[in-house]
Amino acid sequence: MNTARNRLLLLVIGALMMVGGGNAADQPRTSPIANATNQFKIIGMHCNGCARGLEAELNLARGVASAGVSLTNALAVVAYDTNRTSPANLVKVVEAAGFKVEKASR
Repeated sequence: MNTARNRLLLLVIGALMMVGGGNAADQPRTSPIANATNQFKIIGMHCNGCARGLEAELNLARGVASAGVSLTNALAVVAYDTNRTSPANLVKVVEAAGFKVEKASR
């Protein structure tokens, strides 16, 4: 009987944690809300893989709400939260991915 009680207790605790009783690390992160958008002229992309890879890196960057990269236009358009990142930080993300930024504009 004690085993049945323990199982029931574990089920109740598990259900409570699924409803929201877990710790903060278990909670999903909120997406940044964009309050600025910049365009970056990208130098060094040679294929769609380059563009998709850079787009993925930008979308993973802190404070970025959304990013799109066009190989044809050699352009990255990034919407971001100015309280979490800056154009200078976004340029660092581009450079860390192996590309150069010719110019940034709003």
